[in-house]
Amino acid sequence: MMKLYGLGPTRSLRALWALRELDAEFEFVPVNILGGEARHPDFLRLNPAGKLPVLVDGDFILTESAAIVMYLAEKYGAKGLMPTDLKERAQAYRWTLFCGYRA
Repeated sequence: MMKLYGLGPTRSLRALWALRELDAEFEFVPVNILGGEARHPDFLRLNPAGKLPVLVDGDFILTESAAIVMYLAEKYGAKGLMPTDLKERAQAYRWTLFCGYRA
């Protein structure tokens, strides 16, 4: 079963949304950043940067919310989260990678 390590008010929400949208079986593992759990050696073995989210799928570990969403969309391709049309898919990538920063 996949595990998603995260914390609610972080970009973990992207990955959590994708897992729920895909109706994927997973375990959510809350990580208390303020309590220092992201700096614990066990967590740092998953993500040496000590950041959230982290997806563990068997022996595969993936960090970065946008990468996780795109991985899940491909893994569960038959569920149609990612459009098959190239231009529509490009728009989906745009919004997946959008940071919301203003210059």
